[in-house]
Amino acid sequence: MKRSLNIIWAFLVRDATMALSYRLEFGLRVASILFLVSALYFLSQLIGHHPALDPYGGYLPFAAIGLAVVSYFQTGFNSFANAIRTEQLMGTLEAVLMTPTRISMIVMGSSVWSFLWATLTAVIYIAAASLLYDIELRGNPLLALVLLVLTTLVFASLGVISASFIVVFKRGNPIGFLVGAISMWLGGVFYPVSALPPWLQKVSYLLPITYGLDGLREILLQGASFSAVWPELLVLSGFAAVSVPLSLYCFNRAVRRAQREGSLLQY
Repeated sequence: MKRSLNIIWAFLVRDATMALSYRLEFGLRVASILFLVSALYFLSQLIGHHPALDPYGGYLPFAAIGLAVVSYFQTGFNSFANAIRTEQLMGTLEAVLMTPTRISMIVMGSSVWSFLWATLTAVIYIAAASLLYDIELRGNPLLALVLLVLTTLVFASLGVISASFIVVFKRGNPIGFLVGAISMWLGGVFYPVSALPPWLQKVSYLLPITYGLDGLREILLQGASFSAVWPELLVLSGFAAVSVPLSLYCFNRAVRRAQREGSLLQY
C-alpha cells in the first residue's frame, strides 16, 4: 500500500511541477473558466424562465453542473491518452512500462494531477455560478461525491481504452472522438435531455454521462436523497463494474502487443 502511494505521489509531483512551471498558461486556464461562466450568465438572462429548467433554478445552475461534470469527463477521456502520447514523444514510455510498477499504478498515477485540476475547475465553475446567480446547493455532499466518483470511474475507464489505441496505433483515437462527441451532444450537458426528439432521448440513456448529470443535479440543485437517485447509482455501478476491468485488460494487451512488436519507442 505504501509503495503504491509513493508511486502515485511521484507521478503527481512530476506532473504538478511541469504544469505549475508555466504560470501564464495556468493563469489563462483559470481566466478562461471565469470567462465561460460569465458568458453563460448572460445567456441565462436571455433565456429567462423555462419549464424544463425551472426545477434546477434556471439555466446557469443547470449549465454550471454540466460544465463541472464535463471537466471530469474530458479529463477521464484525455488524460491517459495524452500522458501516453507525451511519454512516447519524450522517449520515456518504454522505460516507464519496463519498471516493476504494475500497469494499473502507472495508469492511475499518470492521471492524478489531471483529476486534481478537474476538481479545481469544477469548484471554480460552481463557485463562480453561485456568486453570479445566488445558487443554493442542497442535498447530501457525500452522496454527490459517491455519484461523482462512480461517474469518473466510467469516464476514466473509457479514457484508458482510448490510451490503448495510442499505445498500439500511435495516432488516431476513434473511441475518444466518437464517445466524446456523442456524450456532449446527447448527454444533457448544455440543455435537458427532454429537449431532444424522443428517439434521441433513448440514445442519450445509453450514455453514462446522462445518469451522472441527472443524479448530481437532483442532489445538488433539488436536494434529492438516496431513495431518489438510487437508479442512477445502480446504472453507473453497472457501467463501472464492466468498464474498469475491461479497460485494464485492453491496456495490458496493448502494451504486450507493442512490446512484442518492438514499437513502444515509435511515434
